[in-house]
Amino acid sequence: MKILHFLLNNTIFQNLLHDLKANVLFVGQDTEASLLTKNLQPNCLFIVDNIYDGQMLYEAVQPDLIILDVSNDQVHAFIEKISNPSKVITILRERTAASFSLFDSGIRHFIMPPVTPEKLLAAIQKNLYELTLQRELEAQKDIVRALLEFQQDMLLFVEDDELIDCNQNFLQFFGYDNISDFRDSNEVVADHFLDERGYYCPVSKWDWIEDCLEEPRKVKMKSASGTEYIFLLRASGLPEDGTRFILIFNDITVIEKQGIEAEKMVTMDVLTTACNAYKFQVLFAEEWEKGFLNGTAFSLVLFDLDGLKDINDKYGKDSGDLVLAQLGELITAQLHSKDIFARLEEDTFALLFPATTEREAFQRAEQLRFFIETKKFTGISRLTASFGVAMYKNGISREILMGRAKAALQEAKHKGKNQVSLYKNRRD
Repeated sequence: MKILHFLLNNTIFQNLLHDLKANVLFVGQDTEASLLTKNLQPNCLFIVDNIYDGQMLYEAVQPDLIILDVSNDQVHAFIEKISNPSKVITILRERTAASFSLFDSGIRHFIMPPVTPEKLLAAIQKNLYELTLQRELEAQKDIVRALLEFQQDMLLFVEDDELIDCNQNFLQFFGYDNISDFRDSNEVVADHFLDERGYYCPVSKWDWIEDCLEEPRKVKMKSASGTEYIFLLRASGLPEDGTRFILIFNDITVIEKQGIEAEKMVTMDVLTTACNAYKFQVLFAEEWEKGFLNGTAFSLVLFDLDGLKDINDKYGKDSGDLVLAQLGELITAQLHSKDIFARLEEDTFALLFPATTEREAFQRAEQLRFFIETKKFTGISRLTASFGVAMYKNGISREILMGRAKAALQEAKHKGKNQVSLYKNRRD
């Protein structure tokens, strides 16, 4: 069968090339048919009679399909120089041991003897059909990419906790040029969630997608420049696929800050910047629930200022207010990010120390007591405070825990004030 002659005169082949706008490279010897190429060669069919010219033409035009009608040795030599052997249709004129060695070369389409027009056309149609599917897939990817980049928020696709695609906003936020660099440096996206009160951070970093599927979560993350941002994270599974998910990070930093400022107006003590008694009860309940559900320890510290009323009587209310403001600065400077500081009454304060044992809480309270005693408060000679410490354990109620802390505080005051008392196990 004269392959080139058949191709140049076959209407179906000509139409395929025209409709698909495909470039085809033919490498083979067919002298009689080559005489027809001046008049019949379509614009997208390139013909050479040796593999060396074929390799150069391959580099120049990057054809969609390559038809080789050469010896087995020449086929081996040709595919060693090209990057994609799957584009090749190889015509085998005879069955030899060298022929079968080609099956491991990456070539996907073979015309086995006897070579017929029907076999050749079927192989070409199959290859070009695969090309059509590939082009459609690339077009869909381009549409998805356009949608990704159109989003002003950060958008990403995850499969089995692994990032498989994202938009440039996501990469730029963390300072990466491409998704491969991000994957090389990060195990899961949730590693970037800051573990701060009021923001979502998973107990297990492998459960974060499941948690976000249940409801949107507020997360806080640092950008590559170190600036903290707040996002509303929403997750959704792809239809009929339990392993792939789409996630959107909506930047709500400005809205959240405005909300925080508004909340401070009604939940913060103006003088000390500590939260007020109402806010403390909310946070206390949250911490207790976390301890109850997860079995985590935390400690409650109550402290009274010794003689605040005497300071107000002796130096005036303005001096007393200044002392409270300076006290708030002192305490706040010693707190950890998850600690809670609250003013419950005129001279009574509370501290919640998450993930802290009673011994650790005692040491921290003793440190605060020392700082208060040694600080030079404006307008007064000296200020001291008495502390009571109790730890949540064994599922005790909030009321019992608060009672234990009050008992410890009363003990410190009873023993002479300006000291820290740790609740001792005894019947309430």
